[in-house]
Amino acid sequence: MRRKFRVLTIVFLMLSVHVPLARAFDWAEVTDAEKGMKSNPLDPGAGAVVLFKRGEIQVLEKQSLFWTTRIQTYTRIKIFNDAGREYVNVSVDAPKEVRMAKIEGRTILPSGQVIPLDSSQVFRGRSFESGRNYAILKTSFTFPSVEAGAIIEYQTEEFVDWFYPPPWIFDTREVGTLDSTLRVLIGPRLGMAQFPLETTAARLSVSRNETVQGTQYDFAVKNLHPIRNEPYSVPFRDQATMVLFTPRELAFGNEIYPLITKWDDVGKEVSQQYGNMEKSMKETRNKAKELAEKLPDARSKAEAIYKYIQQNITSSNLVGVGLGRPADELLTRKRGDPDEINALFVMMLKEVKVDADMVLVATQNWDTLVRSFPNFSQFSRIVTRVNLKDAAVFADPAEPAAPFGELPWFDRGVTGLVVKGTKVQEAAIPPGTAEENLSVTRISFDVSRDWKTEGDAEIKLKGNEAIGLRGDLLEESPEKVERFLTDYFGYGHADAVVSNIAHPDIRDSSQAFVLKAHLKQKLTDDAGPGELLVNPWMDDQYNSPMFKATERHSIVRFNGPETRVSTSEWKLAPEIKVQQLPKEVKIENDLGGFSHSCTQSGNTVTCTRSYYLKKTLLKTNVEYLGARKFFDDIAKNDQEVMVLRGQ
Repeated sequence: MRRKFRVLTIVFLMLSVHVPLARAFDWAEVTDAEKGMKSNPLDPGAGAVVLFKRGEIQVLEKQSLFWTTRIQTYTRIKIFNDAGREYVNVSVDAPKEVRMAKIEGRTILPSGQVIPLDSSQVFRGRSFESGRNYAILKTSFTFPSVEAGAIIEYQTEEFVDWFYPPPWIFDTREVGTLDSTLRVLIGPRLGMAQFPLETTAARLSVSRNETVQGTQYDFAVKNLHPIRNEPYSVPFRDQATMVLFTPRELAFGNEIYPLITKWDDVGKEVSQQYGNMEKSMKETRNKAKELAEKLPDARSKAEAIYKYIQQNITSSNLVGVGLGRPADELLTRKRGDPDEINALFVMMLKEVKVDADMVLVATQNWDTLVRSFPNFSQFSRIVTRVNLKDAAVFADPAEPAAPFGELPWFDRGVTGLVVKGTKVQEAAIPPGTAEENLSVTRISFDVSRDWKTEGDAEIKLKGNEAIGLRGDLLEESPEKVERFLTDYFGYGHADAVVSNIAHPDIRDSSQAFVLKAHLKQKLTDDAGPGELLVNPWMDDQYNSPMFKATERHSIVRFNGPETRVSTSEWKLAPEIKVQQLPKEVKIENDLGGFSHSCTQSGNTVTCTRSYYLKKTLLKTNVEYLGARKFFDDIAKNDQEVMVLRGQ
């Protein structure tokens, strides 16, 4: 996606101004055109359209050197039919530094009746997107009594302490927007750089005006087409039209002080926050020495501290970088945000003379870092680089399921900024290889004349799937873990009997993730009396490569490269004969590969299937269609069966 970038910067030297208290929200009059609108001009047949989204950001100095950012949003949506009723459920998302102060809403029925939003039905919590370990603060509510032809609208007021406004997004998820505007008011002693991110289809207009309160900027864009929530799509923020903000300079007295004019200034800000964490770290220092001081080398020290943090400090998973808690508080409360947990890890490593750095990252489920615009709010978390003698190792102790030296998919394949004192350095985090994300399944069955099967299954996972599955199990009680794995090995067969389940210590990510079980099952002779059709691959519900995307509006991005190998061995009773084996299949292209084959030796049949994905980004429609055909061919060939006949 091509974007046009502009930077607007201005600094004024004037007296501080008084900021009035927040007043009650005013509602704009509903026009006859809005009442009479019957369909969505941007997306014909759609159930709703955003009539307008209006934002206002004020960054003002309430008193000397006490700045606050106030964000107001006003959104009005027209509902056309029953399909549009899904938009009566609204979720307002924000990173951790944003504080929701007030929210109001109302439904305007075609009859003209106005139904206010019930404040008791506004709920605040956490929202998870693109994976279990990605959390943003969420305020959700539902509009009452909505029918076709109704209009719903809501207004919010949010605050950020200090002068770091979050990005402003002009789009609304999943629905087109006819008109979207933003007014930005910057206090007279602050220089704020503003960075519009546009698409080729959505171009922002901007104007500037001087007021008694400061400098006012007005941004506007029309006819924003809906951004679809598609499988394997890039993040919403990467497709949206938005403006980024960075405070560049601050006037105080007769001097002008630079704030963020280059990436090193971001590193300086993080280092200052890190230094505040260090002011209370007596317990942190003692714990680090207790865990690792007597261990023989840097790796073993790092692994010991990593394991302790991972198993004893729970991550909130909240998106955003801001080191707010002292180090000892994290140890005492046993809870922290991902960035704080990684900062704590770096402190403890340095205490036992292990060289390590904090690395700022914009993870793959957040957005792409805009390198040309130094900015604090683009980062979603901090990870750690441990500088060992043989090689640097990236680690994230805030992810409880990741072994030391491995990262979940959303932390991989991005360029991080390593904080070195008041400087930053670029550091590319490797995307991983197909061999690092490995799934190996082996099943061995004895098949008796009455089609009863009994045998053993073993599944070895490494990389993304191991981290994901271990993370899911970490959230369950031991009893639920047992039930989960019973279903996992049952492969969806209700009559399967699963016993002798064995698994590693779920809490210890250093243990290889190997699952074992003993299986019994009665196969069904659905081909007729005495004959059985067996698909030796489709039984593995977690091993069938699928591509769910049927249409594309954005780039396709898979989580990462991977390899899956499945082997099944069928030891047949003497009375059972093999009438037909699946044909051999082999598919190879620049996206990946797929193959399966079966061989027979006496009364034993061994079938092997392998799949690997090596290309993870599809930018063009030609590449997408090629991927579509690749997965369609896999699905077609996965229907091949083995035909057994009883004598």
